[in-house]
Formats: sequence, structure tokens, C-alpha cells
Amino acid sequence: MIPIRQPNYTPGTKVRVVQLVRVGHRRWNTRVEGVVEKEGERPVGGIEMGGKAAAIRQDTLRLRLADDQITVVALDSNSVVEVLAPAPTATAIPAPTPN
Repeated sequence: MIPIRQPNYTPGTKVRVVQLVRVGHRRWNTRVEGVVEKEGERPVGGIEMGGKAAAIRQDTLRLRLADDQITVVALDSNSVVEVLAPAPTATAIPAPTPN
């Protein structure tokens, strides 16, 4: 049976993602804030891995930034995702009253 992955973040949730970037001996933090549009996975690896590339996946978050740009953030074990505001709840529309 194929396991069904439950999403961690509801679409509409405002989050901040902080990641550590390391190049050689230099390190710095990056941060991006946006509203979650979709949570997903992407394959890791290339054609040189053959069939194994399809088996290895990396989590991603698709975010809409404040200026309406879309970005996809690849999450790793060192990524920190902070929830800034929960997704807005759907409000029920009252039924029309007969006149």
C-alpha cells in the first residue's frame, strides 16, 4: 500500500521559511515570507541515478509573496518553517430568507 502523505500547512497559511546556506567556509541565513499555495515534493537526482531518482523526494512549499510573486522553496532537515498566521477559515454563507 502506498502511504498517503498528510500536508503540514493548509493553503492560505502565512509562513516564514529560514534556511542556512553554506558555500565553502561561508554561511548565512536566508528568509522568505509568504502565503502557502501548495505543499508538494520534487524528485532529487538526475538521469545518472537511473530509476533511483524517482524514489528520492524532497519536500517543497509553493509560496505567494507580498508582491504577488510565486516562489517554490525546497525544504531540508535544517529548514525552519514558522507559522505567522493561520489560514483563514471559511465562513458559512447564511441561507436566503424568503420574503
